Amino acid sequence: LKAVDDVSFFIRRGETLGIVGESGCGKTTCGRTCIGILGRTDGHVLYKGKDVHSLRGKERKEFTKEVQIIFQDPYSSLDPKMKVGDIIAEGLKAHHMCKSREEEQARVKELLETVGLNAEHATRYVHEFSGGQRQRVAIGRAIVRSPKVLLMDEPLSNLDAKLRNQMRAEIIKLREKIDTTFIYVTHDQVEAMTLGDRIVIMRDGYIQQIGTPQEVFNHPANLFVAGFIGSPQMNFFENCQLTKTADSYTLTVMGETVTLTAEQSAKLAAAGVESRSVTAGVRPVHIALGESGIPAEVDVSELMGSELHLHLAANGQDVVAVIPTANIDPMAYARHTAVKFGFDAKLVHLFDADSEKNLI
Repeated sequence: LKAVDDVSFFIRRGETLGIVGESGCGKTTCGRTCIGILGRTDGHVLYKGKDVHSLRGKERKEFTKEVQIIFQDPYSSLDPKMKVGDIIAEGLKAHHMCKSREEEQARVKELLETVGLNAEHATRYVHEFSGGQRQRVAIGRAIVRSPKVLLMDEPLSNLDAKLRNQMRAEIIKLREKIDTTFIYVTHDQVEAMTLGDRIVIMRDGYIQQIGTPQEVFNHPANLFVAGFIGSPQMNFFENCQLTKTADSYTLTVMGETVTLTAEQSAKLAAAGVESRSVTAGVRPVHIALGESGIPAEVDVSELMGSELHLHLAANGQDVVAVIPTANIDPMAYARHTAVKFGFDAKLVHLFDADSEKNLI
């Protein structure tokens, strides 16, 4: 069995590349192969023009100095018998990076502050720390040697939601402080979107799309990417009719017909798309309620503070709409309330029913 197949991408110096996908898709294999922890059966991993897996002797030693990894569970890689300051200092001593004890202590203090800790933390043991603090220690130890490449493999998955949010912010700040290229492996599309300059979206060992967070959100390559990126997930309407007219295209969804924009029609015409059945995708934030449109009934209403998440039952399908609460009465959308909804044609995504590729 192949863990990954036909995978090819590059990483720019100083950028953060997110590798994201569901469990078992091959993202960790890709990340660890990039830094030489895992071997490969075919292809090449080039670093400064040389194949990582062909390096020997001095070159291999130099490469291992320039790359570091931070694992999902920091506790397993931190010595519980050592104080945090000693854990950080261990790397400094091993590589003879300080000329005196005073310089070493100053460097430890500087590294702790870089990851959001202080000198007081240096005298404590890892088991006394919270999950977020342990991850900070692991990061501090990893950046001791000022690595050129830092692989972060699911570093926040063991933390609760609040700590994940805090640590995401800390990692963003860290990127500004150190001159390092990050490879960030995660199953969480929110982490990938907020931390990655570009993201690689994987499925079953294959790359589905590579692009900036905005590119993959606005122009998903296929049905999988469209459903994976974005929260709440995009609404999909199957068996919709795309009709080519003399000068444009129309789309019929659940009996309601909209005319696509001139730009959308031009793209479809250039691709030679004829009238056909398609799957239409509309993000929940682009679903609009009104006096006309597709009839539905409120099935579930979730008040999320500034937003109201409505689950609408329409022709046996669940349709999610995200409505700002600023100018509405949330109580007006109780369960079983009859509503009508629609969407702006320019915001719809069209997917081929067979290949699942985005047509526009």
